[in-house]
Amino acid sequence: MLVIAVETGALPGGRVRWAGRRHDDDRPDASSGASPAELFDAVFRALHDGEQVALGADCPLTMPVPPDQGAAADAGADALLELAGPAVTRPGPAELGFVLGELGVWRPWTRVSTSLSRWKANTSILVWEAVPAEGAAGVAASAAADSFFRQLPAAAGHEPDTAGPPVVNLAAAVAYRAGLLADASELSHPAISITVTGS
Repeated sequence: MLVIAVETGALPGGRVRWAGRRHDDDRPDASSGASPAELFDAVFRALHDGEQVALGADCPLTMPVPPDQGAAADAGADALLELAGPAVTRPGPAELGFVLGELGVWRPWTRVSTSLSRWKANTSILVWEAVPAEGAAGVAASAAADSFFRQLPAAAGHEPDTAGPPVVNLAAAVAYRAGLLADASELSHPAISITVTGS
């Protein structure tokens, strides 16, 4: 398994800082880069080699449904995708959109989830949100990847609460729009999040 975290908006000129590592590699930044193209290459190579990829971003991946649009949350996938439309072009979802969009071209059979319980052996990519620890100014990509490994056992037993106000899962919307194999039911459920600790 390759875990990658992306620092969105970290570098000028549309470049992004990202870092990742595999479960059996304790080196910091065992895999890293500073462009969406390098990020895609790392994800593509891992998938080509038969690995699962957990791809995280340091931006909100779950958006509340505006109160005046509440009916859209029950109207199905098309309505939720329309609600997500403007948000998926912002930094974070846009970088995910580039990577998943390229996978949609080169590996349209790639299965994507935003839920640990659905991230099974036949699911290639888990998209997750890297949340800063309380009081932290931001998220470092290498610390986010490390936090994912540390918190994976606890997170696996605690899925996001779906009983709250209606939401749109931006990560699921990005995967769905990319033409990848994504479950439309995830569009209305919060994306999995990991709180980043350490530096």
